[in-house]
Amino acid sequence: MAKSVIELVEEYLSEDPKTWAKLASEVNWRRLELLLLREILLELKKLNQSNLAPSP
Repeated sequence: MAKSVIELVEEYLSEDPKTWAKLASEVNWRRLELLLLREILLELKKLNQSNLAPSP
């Protein structure tokens, strides 16, 4: 059976610094992934625009 929201939140309400460090590390890792994906998308957009531009 699925856990309730209350049960899911309990593990993050701990006073244990290791739990908070793990959560902070996960957030930082996800932020870096998003930044990398954003840069990749920007580069792909540039490449796509240069391929669509007419040649002189």
